[in-house]
Amino acid sequence: MTSKAANPFTPTFGHVPYMLAGRTDYIDDVVGGLANLPGDPNRSTIFVGPRGSGKTVMLTAISRIAAEQGWISVNVSARDGMLDEVLWQVRSNAGHLLLQEPKSDIVSATVGPVSATREIKQVSPTWRQRMSTILDELNAQNVGLLFTVDEVNPNCAEFAEFIDAYQHFTREDRDVALLLAGLPSRVSTLLLDENVSFIRRAFQRPMDPIPQIEVEQALAATLEENGRTISDEALALAAESTRGFAFAIQLVGYYLWRQGSPDDSLSEADAQRAIQLAMREMERSVFQPTLMELRPRELQYLQAMAQDDGPSTTSEIAKRLGIGMTNASNLRKRLIEFGIIFEVRMGLVDFEMPMLREYLREA
Repeated sequence: MTSKAANPFTPTFGHVPYMLAGRTDYIDDVVGGLANLPGDPNRSTIFVGPRGSGKTVMLTAISRIAAEQGWISVNVSARDGMLDEVLWQVRSNAGHLLLQEPKSDIVSATVGPVSATREIKQVSPTWRQRMSTILDELNAQNVGLLFTVDEVNPNCAEFAEFIDAYQHFTREDRDVALLLAGLPSRVSTLLLDENVSFIRRAFQRPMDPIPQIEVEQALAATLEENGRTISDEALALAAESTRGFAFAIQLVGYYLWRQGSPDDSLSEADAQRAIQLAMREMERSVFQPTLMELRPRELQYLQAMAQDDGPSTTSEIAKRLGIGMTNASNLRKRLIEFGIIFEVRMGLVDFEMPMLREYLREA
């Protein structure tokens, strides 16, 4: 019995794929910033996009490259407990470079003829002070510290405290860098928060759809370098179905790999079957969680858009919903912030998330 080779496609959130398509420029920019001196603008970058667009993958991929170049990296999500997690990770990852953290200080001592006593004062430095000590030790050895924070949450108090401290680290010319990733709506809210206004100067990198030619190249290379072949027609069909959406690329590839015999070239029929299976998983993993966060009117706006085969005009959507242009424009703005739709040009919008139109039509 012939054993099957492991499937090289990884439709798992945050897992760096075998072949990372369409994000080379972003990676080069950030890695170039790390190689430059403190103050390079690429050292503070926010990746913005809907679920499944590859934000977490970017954090993971760049973190690995940074580690290969001698950086210490800590990777957390914006939630309660993140500050302790940062400290734990940096001491774990850089333990060979850091002095042991002091637990207490002796402030006085008395020695008697037969006994000795001492008074102990517990040291309780702030989080920023503890991190500053760590940065002093790392930077003295020409080692930088990269923070990656996923799932940006503007309502997390610890995240605000972290951003405030990071602002001071950069003002002090410490060798640090910060990568954030978040949903468009949460990043928009964050940028309006006066308490973390510093982050407005970070570079924003939208996780736009990947061009079809690059999707085809990534699918073909992943298949061929792992012993499978695919017809040109099947490759074009599979690539087009993903609409350049990072998670969809891995899903379609994953199910393509499972079609047919390992010795046979993948056909159009194989591609069609893989696309059907990928669509079902997209519904469960991406569409349903995203739509659950919407208000009824926002969902109705999307359902009205789904009636069109291409971009929709705001005026026509307003007419279908029986609402005024002001209300329709407000709904459109919210959906753009969520990263579900995008503005093609003034007054014309289309779906940002691939396959969502078809899903809404069948729901």
